[in-house]
Amino acid sequence: MSVLVEQVSDIQALSQVDGKQLAKCCEICMHNFKNGAADKKIYLRAAKEMGLSSTDVAGVVDSLSGLFIASCKKQMKQGNFKIFMETLQLPQGHTGIIYKYYAENVQSIRQTLQNHSKRLSSYKSLSWRLEIETSTRSLHHEVKPSFLLELQTEKMGEPHSELMQCDYSVLKNMCNELELALNELDSSHCRRMSTYIN
Repeated sequence: MSVLVEQVSDIQALSQVDGKQLAKCCEICMHNFKNGAADKKIYLRAAKEMGLSSTDVAGVVDSLSGLFIASCKKQMKQGNFKIFMETLQLPQGHTGIIYKYYAENVQSIRQTLQNHSKRLSSYKSLSWRLEIETSTRSLHHEVKPSFLLELQTEKMGEPHSELMQCDYSVLKNMCNELELALNELDSSHCRRMSTYIN
């Protein structure tokens, strides 16, 4: 839960508006999710209606966006979200308004996050073949080993194949670098970054 509090840029901004203003900011937030971007004209119009500055409206909408995105990334169930909202000690009624918008739009927010997230290729298989050149016309008794690698990956359901040829020293260096990368996954820095990414 503490990670979620860090994700919300400014929780105090949520407590500086009344229920009607908060509902309007939630509508703007959902509009931003559906369109994929913030519209300054909507912020200015809403600020004029609510009697706030456009920066105040943007601060509340940003806080709501951070809260909704962090909750969806953590795949927080609606009951847990409601409990978390009660720990923020927001004014009476704010929790219900935010929870209502979250419950109604959680699936569309998740869908938007999936559509806009970066998709990396996933590993499927690696095939290799050792080729040895034993001699040439000019050089006899010189062995030159090389490896032919076929890396098969998949991105968004589409298979992709890469062919690579390298000698033993390059392959050994590649193995060492991959082992270092795997060992780095256990570091505290990497675990912290993965919580922010996921």
